[in-house]
Amino acid sequence: MNNKLLSALVLLLATSFAVAQGIQFENDTWAKVKAKAKAENKHIFVDIYTTWCRPCVWQSKKIFPQKKVGDFFNQHFVSFKLDGEKEEGINLVKKYRVAGYPTLLYFNPNGELVHKTTNASSAKVLLSDAKRALNPKSQIYALQDRFEKGERGEVFLKQYLEDLYNAYEDTSEPADAYLALLGKEKWTTAKGWAIIRKYVRTSSSPAFKYLLANKAKFDKVTKRKKAVTKYIKRVFTWDMQEAIQAKDKQQLASFRKEFKQALSKEADKHIARVANKRNSFAWKYYKKYDDAKSLKRALVWAEESVDFLRASFNTNTQAHLLFKLKHYQEAKQVAEASIELAKKAKQNPKETEALLAKINAKL
Repeated sequence: MNNKLLSALVLLLATSFAVAQGIQFENDTWAKVKAKAKAENKHIFVDIYTTWCRPCVWQSKKIFPQKKVGDFFNQHFVSFKLDGEKEEGINLVKKYRVAGYPTLLYFNPNGELVHKTTNASSAKVLLSDAKRALNPKSQIYALQDRFEKGERGEVFLKQYLEDLYNAYEDTSEPADAYLALLGKEKWTTAKGWAIIRKYVRTSSSPAFKYLLANKAKFDKVTKRKKAVTKYIKRVFTWDMQEAIQAKDKQQLASFRKEFKQALSKEADKHIARVANKRNSFAWKYYKKYDDAKSLKRALVWAEESVDFLRASFNTNTQAHLLFKLKHYQEAKQVAEASIELAKKAKQNPKETEALLAKINAKL
């Protein structure tokens, strides 16, 4: 046997062994996976991933193949992998509000979602999450039920907040409850700041409003220069992003106004940076891809950029994407608007004018 053939055989055997000793994922439909779990009285573990997600790839290569992980999961779960951007994956992403990748979903044998978290940083973390998913008292949705029924103990709130944070879920209400329990006089301590910075994610929070009114006090608490300012920018960016996704122009204008009142010119600069970043992603996709799926994704980024700050640079990108998607009439309207914006800003609209000529040739 020659060396190349021997090497290939060794690699094949090693790969097969790694798969055999790790988590055994079902190669079937979601309906059949649920049916199997019910028949075997097992919980279901679902890894929601995407092909471009690096933590997803790392987790699949480094964590899932480990023997101790496979032994536990294969005994207690029917396991399933789904691409969040394809077929059944898209449906589960919408139904279970998957906000980031990877997201790990745990269902009981009846197919009901009981626990949710993000990627595991180690086998120990993954196994701990899985054990909690099997325990009706420690599942995230059991904690949610306890919170809704009025439980407000500090230990409980800390655990619930961390679970929500790790599941990309909204932490605003329990964060407000925890801070109320802590007492306003402790908000400007290191502990209070740590809670606010990590869990308060909306400008409507009483704690956030207090922070805006007492920024100097918080500046003294943190040792990192401009940490409070960066946090304020992040919260208003989240709020504006939600308003954009909800297509709520009135709310978006309100958030933008509050942001400018809080940080003045720094707010304007930050909004411009956010708009530029989204536009940059969109333009790179425009240059690199021709398929409709990629172009539509880029168009979303371009439109978000325009919503943050309407200018010639991002309306130009938007018009180019619409043209490439063959939406010629809409592309014309956006291109004409982009040219006007460029002229008002005393910029050269040469690129957009060239695009407009191409659009008119198609109409």
